[in-house]
Amino acid sequence: MLGRAALLGRIDSHLRKPSPDHVSVVGPAHYGKSVLLQHVAASYRTGSSQYVAASYIDFRHPVPASDCEFMRRFAAEIKTVLQKVNQVWTLEEASHVALELVLEELQKAGKRLLVVLDGFDYALAGTGLTRMLWDQLRALAQRSSLRLVTGSRRPLRELCRTEESRTSDFWEIFYDSPLRVGALDEDDLEAFLQPLRNAGCEFDEPARKEIANWTGGVPLLVAALLQKLWEDRRGKRCSKPEIDGAAAALLEGRRQLLAALWDDCDDELRSDVGTLGRREIRLIELEDRRQRTLMERGYGRMSRNRLRGSCRLMQRYTQDQVPAVNNLIRLFGTLAGFRAHVQSLLKLRLEQVSEGAIDEELRDLVRLAIRDLVPVPEYALVWVRKIAERALKVVWEAEELPRDRRTLPQDWTTNWDNSQVYYPRPWGNRHLASSQQCHILRLATGTDRTARRTRYLTKPTFLLLDHLQSVGNFGQHRSDAPEITVGFAAAILSSAISLVECLARDLAGAAAPDR
Repeated sequence: MLGRAALLGRIDSHLRKPSPDHVSVVGPAHYGKSVLLQHVAASYRTGSSQYVAASYIDFRHPVPASDCEFMRRFAAEIKTVLQKVNQVWTLEEASHVALELVLEELQKAGKRLLVVLDGFDYALAGTGLTRMLWDQLRALAQRSSLRLVTGSRRPLRELCRTEESRTSDFWEIFYDSPLRVGALDEDDLEAFLQPLRNAGCEFDEPARKEIANWTGGVPLLVAALLQKLWEDRRGKRCSKPEIDGAAAALLEGRRQLLAALWDDCDDELRSDVGTLGRREIRLIELEDRRQRTLMERGYGRMSRNRLRGSCRLMQRYTQDQVPAVNNLIRLFGTLAGFRAHVQSLLKLRLEQVSEGAIDEELRDLVRLAIRDLVPVPEYALVWVRKIAERALKVVWEAEELPRDRRTLPQDWTTNWDNSQVYYPRPWGNRHLASSQQCHILRLATGTDRTARRTRYLTKPTFLLLDHLQSVGNFGQHRSDAPEITVGFAAAILSSAISLVECLARDLAGAAAPDR
């Protein structure tokens, strides 16, 4: 890790207090959170006067899907660390109960453990984690023997997907202001230059200023620009022309880095960055939140009562990107615009997937539904029932199980009988309703109690089919059916297009000679 001395000092000040804080570190993607957090864990791993050890856990790989998975991983990592320190404090098993016991022993001994939790937003993105987990973590973290440092892209409470999780008191244990990882400051830039200086490369003052002007202190861009100089200028003096040349090469050959930064910006931020590429922005034109975001990311800097662009590389990149964003806002920025253009958008999307469509009749039914979306969106949903029925027929034919078959495959029914799950039983010439067919496919694509039996149909594709089947039956026999909006109908038709695409992918092997 290079630089970040000031930020590291702030983290250390929280962790080394007589009564240390739990710390939340927040920052956008590609700004060095993981590098920073790994460095924090490494600096405490060998122990200190306050901490016996430190553990680094990255929840991005893999993402925990349940409370049990999270706690098992959390406990296992701590168990591994403590085994290296003192066998007396080791966990007998990786569980919440064992953690409570070992943390109690550490507390009695006046010892403390640091646990760094990276990728916390990935864990919080799922809905499988409940308030019970956060309450358990809070109970553990209230002990003086455990301190937590978390890393995420946004403040923790904002990342909770469920209201139940948000109401947990776990989020209250952290220091009230998250520590933010943003653009590099002047001292950080000097630390980045030091390896080049050690290799004999000297920088005059204009060169140092141009590095800041081109990169804005964005760590990814600083590292890429200096890597280019490392390859070309070691042992030589660098002035403004060399920096400009390296920046031009970066724009030409490594645009994917700028694309990664651009992709992490929402439309509002993209619009602001694009505006800074053309002109200065008066502070009264932007709310404080947007001003802070631009400055923290290194895309803008304050100059009296205005914001000026501070990352020339990103400004050059946005010259090609901003027109597309402006067109998007022009077409869909208002409700009237959305209604006027969503039909064309769906037509384009269907054309994207039509080439690989496995069944022309299914594709044509979706096309007819899009045709009837406006001005009366109810007409579009009339086609959804037929879309679902045609998709079911295509699936059964691919699986070589006609819908009017007298019996289901024996290996299917044996598995379901053993699992004691209900399923419709075809008999005689009775035609199963679409909902019954979907119930069979729900089991056949695998559940927590049944193994997957289908050869081609996957669970994501089934979920789309089941969704459309449900919508197809919506309001068919009701006089009090609510009004259907263009937005609602468009969302359903987007699912129908995805079904065409997913079926093509799932069933492409059905006609292959070796299948």
